Amino acid sequence: MKKQFCLLIVLSVVFAFSVFAGGGAQSKGDSGTIKIGMIFPFSGANADQGVFNRNGAELAVEKINAAGGIKALGGRKLEVLFYDNQSSSDTSRAVAERLLAEHPDLVAVHGASASAFVLPMLATFEKARVPFLTAQTSQTITGQGYEYVFAFAAQSPQFAATQVAMLEWLNDAYKVGITKVGLIYEDSEWGLTNSQAARDEIKKSKNLTLAYDKSYQASSSDLSSLIVGLMDSGCEAVFPTSYTQDAKLIFNTMVSYKYSPLIVGGGAGFLYPVFARDLGPLVDGVLSVASHNYDAKSIRQNSQFANVGEEYETKYREIMPEQGVSAFNAVYLVAQALEKTGSTDTAKLRDAIRALTITSLTPGGGLNFDNTGWNKNGVAVMIQWQKDKDGVFRPHSVFPPSEATVEFQLTDMLKARAK
Repeated sequence: MKKQFCLLIVLSVVFAFSVFAGGGAQSKGDSGTIKIGMIFPFSGANADQGVFNRNGAELAVEKINAAGGIKALGGRKLEVLFYDNQSSSDTSRAVAERLLAEHPDLVAVHGASASAFVLPMLATFEKARVPFLTAQTSQTITGQGYEYVFAFAAQSPQFAATQVAMLEWLNDAYKVGITKVGLIYEDSEWGLTNSQAARDEIKKSKNLTLAYDKSYQASSSDLSSLIVGLMDSGCEAVFPTSYTQDAKLIFNTMVSYKYSPLIVGGGAGFLYPVFARDLGPLVDGVLSVASHNYDAKSIRQNSQFANVGEEYETKYREIMPEQGVSAFNAVYLVAQALEKTGSTDTAKLRDAIRALTITSLTPGGGLNFDNTGWNKNGVAVMIQWQKDKDGVFRPHSVFPPSEATVEFQLTDMLKARAK
């Protein structure tokens, strides 16, 4: 009897240790919903991004569950858990820890709308051995040797390369003679990495020079000094890296000064529905680089996703922004990894995510994660706000040719310069 009792204790200890140490801490149970965490700002300055990500994730879950759930796991349904980081880098790590504590059966997490919000959380998910997926652009995210971190979208160097390539294409195709470029960017991890990548790319260009280079404090109330600096420097094109509030302030300040350079945004605020709603016809022709767009060719040519933008717009009554697409994509990638493994063991799921080669909603074709967790096939897309036949301004993919689905439209400024 004592021997049996001792054997029972030993087996219990071995089982407990294996659950704690082997990534199986998140592989408990074989029934109920499969939980995916989402950490985004649902309050604070970036709260609009939380809404986009929630909507995109919910649409993906709705479609996957309606199609039979995760078939490799007996049709188990997906559930997304939304947690608010309050638009704060300082809060993000605490929220990550709370999410893990409250849901030990979590299989993966997606976040968090800004690189500055992502970086504080990475060590937490790595220690817990829970796969963390992001569409943020900073190379620092995948540069720290983490095994459970995956960045599936283009990063800052690809953003900058696309912005510069777009200008060079315009100069070649339309002879618009743009030579002087200005950089303005918020003083965050995202702004600093984007601007450094842009400096590097402009330096490589034979025809472009960096005429103005200035950071600013996010959520500033007055950016007129930057606009005057751009004007005085003779900048014909501007690469702004800004979120919604600052993007609108930059644009409106340019209008008030009657300054009309070619705006080639660095993503974020220049892609969101409110930008077009608030600016109205003034948004026509504005460009921005993006990691995702609902009408990129790689999406339109895939029958599984071709109408995702229209489905989103019908359901939520606004255009599907970049972060709505990336959140949908994150859920889809986790679902595909679950189908591949037939297991919720997070170590197995990590390996399955790394091995994915499928075509997803990320431009660039089939996934190809390198040993750092970055998708090397990710391509940045240039969008242009254009007025559709129904009178609505939407962001359409216009560059590079491999992802363009509509023709580029010359702005009034470019028409005046074209030869």
